[in-house]
Amino acid sequence: MAIKSLLLASAATLVAATGARAADAIVIPEPEPVEYVRVCDAYGAGYFYIPGTETCLKISGYVWYQIAAESYDGNDSPDFQTYGSYPADEGFIKGVRTRVEFDARSDTEWGTLRANIRLQADWGTPGDGPVGIDQGIIQLGGLRMGYTETVWNDSIGAGVASYGSHSWGGLSYGYQQRHQISYSFGSDQGFAATLSLEDDTLGGEGYMPDVVGAVSYNQSWGAIWAKVGYDEDRSAIDSLSDDGWGVTAGVHYNIPGFEGSSLRVIGYYSDSDNAYGVGSPALASALVAPVGGFGNSEWSVLGSYYHQFTPTFGASVGAQYFSDFYQGLTDDSTGLDGYEAELALVWVPIENFEVRSEVYYDKIETLDGTVSGFLRFTRFF
Repeated sequence: MAIKSLLLASAATLVAATGARAADAIVIPEPEPVEYVRVCDAYGAGYFYIPGTETCLKISGYVWYQIAAESYDGNDSPDFQTYGSYPADEGFIKGVRTRVEFDARSDTEWGTLRANIRLQADWGTPGDGPVGIDQGIIQLGGLRMGYTETVWNDSIGAGVASYGSHSWGGLSYGYQQRHQISYSFGSDQGFAATLSLEDDTLGGEGYMPDVVGAVSYNQSWGAIWAKVGYDEDRSAIDSLSDDGWGVTAGVHYNIPGFEGSSLRVIGYYSDSDNAYGVGSPALASALVAPVGGFGNSEWSVLGSYYHQFTPTFGASVGAQYFSDFYQGLTDDSTGLDGYEAELALVWVPIENFEVRSEVYYDKIETLDGTVSGFLRFTRFF
């Protein structure tokens, strides 16, 4: 009987001890799986998947520092570098620009859905910060809407059929940014076309936009293109309100046997001083544009050649002739001609670091010519 009691007591003790251990047990949760950033190679280098989504994001930009100078003294042709902002002032003009760009893309049954935001700030010429949204667009397939370069300058699928000469300044090709809704089809590997409705800042009829059309054809040998722009109201001044239009056509030819080297020739015609023309430095001259304006001439021809001397060094030369500048915002002739010339040197000693120098000469008939230029250091990322 004593042995039986001892066994029962031992069993009870073991059960109690086991229960105590079960009550005090620490449960360690399984670690959550870590989602590493995945490279997205569907849209080129630099894209990655935003964690938890199928959207690809690229972050890019640059920082530059430049030192510039110009010879404008208030009585000369306005210079290309500063448009005559520093008459009779002597000394170096320093400037810094910072830019960050976010590009988000994803595939849909309607084509690629894209959003692009560009933030930018300048210190020195032309301004001193703060950071602002320089551009912002939404794109779905060939449909693009937002604030960016006018189709007169660039469009989807245009390839090399964009902008002006080979230099950063590009000579005079009517650069501007505008609110727009555009539709493009084709690609930069062949034929492409774009139609764009662009903001005219409530001028004229108010609800009527400006209209720009562009066609281009890119191949391994180069490209050809043509564009037309209709400015529904070329002036915010009621007494000068009227419409206007311009056309441009060009060719880009890659030099056989010299990889990276090319020749560009572009022609422009405008029926008045409107938004779609060359936009030359003449707009800053009181003699040519007494009430402001775009700086257009009736017609203009631009030629530019770029040669890639080594894998790290290249240079370009360019010139442009202007026939018969318009009085600002009108179709009235001044009878004045002019021309510009440029030299650009580009050295890329290491990846993503560029040293660039550009020198310009500007001359309007009856005015002395001016010289301007800059030395710039840029770090891209």
